Amino acid sequence: MSQENSSVATLHIPEGINYECTGCGKCCGGWSVPMTDADYDRISAIDWGKRKDKFLGRDLFRALPEHDQKTGPYTHSIKVGDDGFCPFLVDNLCFIHSQFESKTKPSICQLFPYCFNETPSGIYASISFVSVGAVKNAGRPLVEQADYLQQKLGEFRALYPDHHPNWSAVEFVKQMPMTWDEYLGHEAQMFEMLGRREMPIKERLARISIYLNNCYRKMRGVAEIDANPPALDAAAFKLKDADIRLLNTLHQLYFPLKPLTRGDHNFSAVSFMLDGFRKTVFAPLLGKPKLKLATVQGRYGLEELLAMPFKEEGEMEDMLYRYLFSRIFGKLYFGAGYGQLSLMAGFHHLVAVYALIKLHARALALGRGEKEVSESDLVACLRTVEKRLGDSSLDGYGAAIFELFFQSKDRCFRFLANS
Repeated sequence: MSQENSSVATLHIPEGINYECTGCGKCCGGWSVPMTDADYDRISAIDWGKRKDKFLGRDLFRALPEHDQKTGPYTHSIKVGDDGFCPFLVDNLCFIHSQFESKTKPSICQLFPYCFNETPSGIYASISFVSVGAVKNAGRPLVEQADYLQQKLGEFRALYPDHHPNWSAVEFVKQMPMTWDEYLGHEAQMFEMLGRREMPIKERLARISIYLNNCYRKMRGVAEIDANPPALDAAAFKLKDADIRLLNTLHQLYFPLKPLTRGDHNFSAVSFMLDGFRKTVFAPLLGKPKLKLATVQGRYGLEELLAMPFKEEGEMEDMLYRYLFSRIFGKLYFGAGYGQLSLMAGFHHLVAVYALIKLHARALALGRGEKEVSESDLVACLRTVEKRLGDSSLDGYGAAIFELFFQSKDRCFRFLANS
C-alpha cells in the first residue's frame, strides 16, 4: 500500500504486517538507550529519586564518547542496569512514560520500533524485529495505521534530518548498474516467488536465486538454466571449506557470546582472509575447517544441529516469511540499505542470514535439552540477528568480500540445504 505524503514522497506501507506493543519489556534490554541533548536535558532534570526509591543516589546517565557523538544525533545514554535492562523499566513498563507521557521518553524510544528508508520511489516503512510484537505480528495491520505512521515519519525526519541514503549507483552485480525502475521490476518477481506459501521457504529462496542468476546470464548473452531448483538435500550439497569459514565468521558477528566493543561491529575482511590463509597453508596440521556454532550452553557441529527437528510450518513459517518479506520490502538488504551491496550479493547474504537463524535456533534448543526447535528459540534468534544487522556495517573491504562470496547460486543452495 502507498500513502501520499504531501511534503515530498510517497510513504509505502507493507501489506500483511501488523504491530502493537505486547508489553513484554524485552525491547528495553541488551542495549544502552541513546539520548539527544534535548532528551538528556529533559529527562536528567527530573528528580527520579523522589518518584521511586530505586533511583535514590543512582547515576543514571553517561556522556557518549566523542567518536560516537560524531556519528549521529546522540550525546548521552541511559546506563544499563545490572540486569541488562534499562533502569526505567519497572514492572515491564516504562517508568518515564507512566509518570509523564510518551513525549518525555528518549526520542529513539518514542520512534521504536518503526523504521523508515528513503528511496527514489518513496519512503518505505517497516517494523524492527527486535520487538517481540513485530516478530509475532501482534496488533492491527500497519495499513490501518497510516496516519500514525505519518506522525512517526515526522518524528524520524526530525531526529535524522540529514538521513538521505545514496541510491544513485544500484547494481545488479558489481560493475553491472541498473536503474531503480529495473530494480523494482526484479523486486516484484522476488515477491511473487517468496509469496508461494505452498512451497517450503528454502525452495522459494532457491527459485529467487535462480531467477537472479538467469537475469545475469541473459545480460551476458548466456543460455538460461532451469527455473526449478534441485532437491536441497544436505548430502547432495555439502558445505565447502570457504562456506564453513564464512558461516562461522558471520555467526560470531550476528550471534556474539559477549557484548561487542567498538571495533567488533563490522565484518572484518582482514581477519577473515587471514583465517582462510592459515587454514589453507596449515590444512595438513589443522585438518578441514568445521562448522561450530557457539551459544552460552556449548558449541555444536553441523551434524548434531541438522539432527535437531525444525518444523518450519504454522507460526514458525509465518515468522520467517515476515522477516524475509520485511527486509526486502524495506530495502534493508542491498544498496544503501546494507553496505551498498549489489542486488545479487545482498540477496544471497540474506539467504545466509536465514540459514544462520535456523542453525542458531537449533543450537538454542540443543542447549536447553529440547527435542525440537520451539517458537521461543526462533523469536530469540530473529530479535538477535535484527539488532546485530542494525548495529553492524560493512567497510569497503568487507563489502568486497561479500561481493566475492555471495555471487554464487551454488553456495546459496549449499546454505539452504544445510539449514
